[in-house]
Amino acid sequence: MLASGEPILLQECKSIKGLGGSSDAQTVSYRLWVSGSLSYADKISDGFYNILGMNPYLWVMCNATEDGKQIPSLMALKGIEPSETSMEVALIDRRGDSRLRELEDKAQEIYFAAENTLVLAEKLGKLVAVYMGGSFPVEQGDLHQRWKAVSKRLQDLQKCIVLPIGSFSSGLCRHRAILFKKLADYVGLPCRIARGCKYCVADHRSSCLVIIEDDRRLSREFVVDLVGDPGNVHGPDSSINGGVLSPVPSPLKVSHLTEFQQPYMDSDISNQLLHSDDTFAAPENALHTDPHVESKHVEEIVVSDKPKFPNDPLYQPYQALEVKPCEVLVAAETAGDENSRPREDKIIIRQTYKKEVVLSKNSPLQPGRPPKATLIGKMDVMELGGRTGNREKHPTTTNPRYLYLEPFLAMDWLEISWDELHIKERVGAGSFGTVHRAEWNGSDVAVKLLTVQDFHDDQLKEFLREVAIMKRVRHPNVVLFMGAVTKRPHLSIVTEYLPRGSLYRLIHRPAAGELLDQRRRIRMALDVAKGINYLHCLSPPIVHWDLKSPNLLVDKNWNVKVCDFGLSRFKANTFISSKSVAGTPEWMAPEFLRGEPSNEKSDVYSFGVILWELVTMQQPWNGLSPAQVVGAVAFQNRRLTVPQNTSPMLASLMEACWNDDPVQRPSFASIVDTLKKLLKSPLQLIQMGGTMKS
Repeated sequence: MLASGEPILLQECKSIKGLGGSSDAQTVSYRLWVSGSLSYADKISDGFYNILGMNPYLWVMCNATEDGKQIPSLMALKGIEPSETSMEVALIDRRGDSRLRELEDKAQEIYFAAENTLVLAEKLGKLVAVYMGGSFPVEQGDLHQRWKAVSKRLQDLQKCIVLPIGSFSSGLCRHRAILFKKLADYVGLPCRIARGCKYCVADHRSSCLVIIEDDRRLSREFVVDLVGDPGNVHGPDSSINGGVLSPVPSPLKVSHLTEFQQPYMDSDISNQLLHSDDTFAAPENALHTDPHVESKHVEEIVVSDKPKFPNDPLYQPYQALEVKPCEVLVAAETAGDENSRPREDKIIIRQTYKKEVVLSKNSPLQPGRPPKATLIGKMDVMELGGRTGNREKHPTTTNPRYLYLEPFLAMDWLEISWDELHIKERVGAGSFGTVHRAEWNGSDVAVKLLTVQDFHDDQLKEFLREVAIMKRVRHPNVVLFMGAVTKRPHLSIVTEYLPRGSLYRLIHRPAAGELLDQRRRIRMALDVAKGINYLHCLSPPIVHWDLKSPNLLVDKNWNVKVCDFGLSRFKANTFISSKSVAGTPEWMAPEFLRGEPSNEKSDVYSFGVILWELVTMQQPWNGLSPAQVVGAVAFQNRRLTVPQNTSPMLASLMEACWNDDPVQRPSFASIVDTLKKLLKSPLQLIQMGGTMKS
């Protein structure tokens, strides 16, 4: 406790000064928008704003490269009519927001009255939560409904989607986190915003963490509860940034903009700030728990090959640990429900691509003595992860088929040497790079050379994992992946070569109607449906997320094959613009465009657009810009026009695929059945409707 009258927090930590944060409002706004996190050194100042309702990945897709890497301007956002969008923008503007100034005055009063930083954090948390509507058990439900009502009322009143944060009488976890950090910055309380919230499952989920010194003057990091138990200060748990060991529902699901998403503890400076010889500090998950608070979570700590803290026994290489074999650890963990019996909390130290070490947190660390540990295999770690952490969110079962898909950087079955490829002519350009025909071991192949070659090692591993999964996919209507070149500057993927190119180019070439008769077009649609149905039937299912005619290739026998089904997540991770020859929003489902949770039914919507292309032989939404397409489909509920003389079965199928409720869209299995029945019909019943414009 500090002496009376002594500044509580304005003695700025030296390590925070070097964090490399920003006080520029637009830079900080962009950082929170794309990553969902802000560091201790980032400051929320006048002019800061946060957008809810627009996906940053979508913004990149709809704009040129430079524009896409900037947040939409405040001026442009102020010009949007509330009736035309579901977006909302929360603005920090002290001069025009008298209520925010009042909150700052109250925060200052709390600051001078607080006897220590813990009390300050607790009271600031209560102030924010009470101001923004009080406590709620979860965000989805009453809190979300109240926020929607307040937001709509304010937008109708001000005729603008940009709202001062002081006007919110009800706020979600993101609003509360922004306001808390603003007030914390104002009084000098070290605070950061992390992605994750145990009360929320939406993309905007956010929590605030603060640095507090304990009685021994040791700096520790704590979460300030702003929703369920306002003001409660506790150690970080697995809800922040999620559990690394949790089973992944789909190995190829898009993870938007993870290039900008910071790990739970992502900077060396932050590690140094929180570390001391007497604390149990962890560089990745910042596991700083109060010794008097019982932890009921399993956290994961990633230990680098070269420890940053050589004097701490926790960070010694695993060879220095006292290791004993244990083959029944996981079986013992599963012998009974974890809620019905006491158990030791485990901390899993994962050495990437090496071994996993399990420490018992109930065994105290003694200075100068390495902790006892147990080695368990990768299978055991994956299974253990399925039973701990987010137990309620994920099933306990794991899928052995995908347990070993994370590759090493060099694997004989995956690695292709660039020198073995004889590059020939360029045959196309996609959203991730250029495509060349090449010869490899006497066979024609397609080489997709990635535009970006200088991304991080983590992104390289992610890319390799995607390709490893692709290589295991085998179906006549899915492009065959042969391997990858994993050495810069020639990072690329190698697939079979299909001489007729993309379905998009085939449809829009001169005299395409003569080449593609009605039955051939139906067969092509059937090929696409079969390929996607195969991907959806895998366990876990693979969702394409970027299904469009430029991503469908045609072989010499007019068979259509699905490609690029694994690269959509990689493109998001590397922030490569998704603009291609045909654009992308034209094929995207409305829920995806709105940034809402989506699943395999997004592919069904995209298939409906492809079917429309095959029927009309036209480009979808021709004449509209990508941004206009987003507005029309996602917010005006418009759909492509089906020609009047189209076969009723085809027309009904397209309209069913475009249902605004994803649950009501057909499965690809039923689509396959419908198209097979249509192919058996007399030719005169397969009416295509002729050419037209959308």
